[in-house]
Amino acid sequence: MLEEPVARLLWLVWLVLPAYIANAAPVVLARFYRKPRRPLDRGLVFVDGRRVLGDHKTVEGTCAAIAAGLAVSIAQAIVENSIDALLRGGVLTIGAVLGDLAGAFVKRRLGLRPGAPAPLLDQLAFLYVALTLVVLTGLCSLGWDDFALLTILTLVLHILSNAAAYMLHLKSVPW
Repeated sequence: MLEEPVARLLWLVWLVLPAYIANAAPVVLARFYRKPRRPLDRGLVFVDGRRVLGDHKTVEGTCAAIAAGLAVSIAQAIVENSIDALLRGGVLTIGAVLGDLAGAFVKRRLGLRPGAPAPLLDQLAFLYVALTLVVLTGLCSLGWDDFALLTILTLVLHILSNAAAYMLHLKSVPW
């Protein structure tokens, strides 16, 4: 009886792994990439007078996120021997990046500085956009229970991974 929920949880983690890795990659890159980084919004200001995304969303970080997520997608496609796994992972990767950028956009509209905490938005925007896109494209079928389980799992993993990144000096704040 317990095997089925555990197997489902493991499958869900496998499923969203490209999104998780894409979301984490810019933090790791920032630790090792010391050259000046280029803001993705190129300093542009939105109609409200605030930056579109801010200095923390960079070309280098975005490229690292996409490359890391696609690398995981390729590995999944090899393991599953399926081109659909590659497509699914690619959509999850792009969705995670778009969700993270959308979160940054909303934070700027709220007047929050880059790096300031925005509970739930910081932890879930990447996940919800990624999952929504992969379901809308028909590459995966998920129920509300899957979304709920992934929400809880992502919140827990986000707390643990951010604490670890802070202790490893990959992040200057523990959130």
